Amino acid sequence: MVTATITRPAGDAPTYGYLVNLVERYFSCVDANDLSGVLDCFTEDAVFTIQSAHSTHSGRDGLRAMYEDLFATYTPRMRHVHFTHVADPENNRIASQFTVELTDTGGTETTLTNCNFFYLDGLRFHRVFVYMSDGVNVLH
Repeated sequence: MVTATITRPAGDAPTYGYLVNLVERYFSCVDANDLSGVLDCFTEDAVFTIQSAHSTHSGRDGLRAMYEDLFATYTPRMRHVHFTHVADPENNRIASQFTVELTDTGGTETTLTNCNFFYLDGLRFHRVFVYMSDGVNVLH
């Protein structure tokens, strides 16, 4: 379980730093297979779309199923690194480009360069759009 916490900004408006920290905390939780930490980053009615694979997961139940499958498949290794962020706190959104290093339970290694677009409702992700390189959909 990831123990890092996010300091909430004064009021309900996210700052540039808050947006970057939320994205990086989210990926730390993903890399640690911390399902409760991951889900805590989302609103109850969040929608998560893997645009490059035309796949959408909705609500906490849909997200839970997607992450349980992801964690089971990539238990040996999942690592998100080399982030570049463009945050827009005035409009409650952030885009993040990064590298993903994966090893599945069969030993197959995959490296992707992805870009995610996060839209917040309050201080949590409400809509996420994922673009994966090479057309690989590791989030089924």
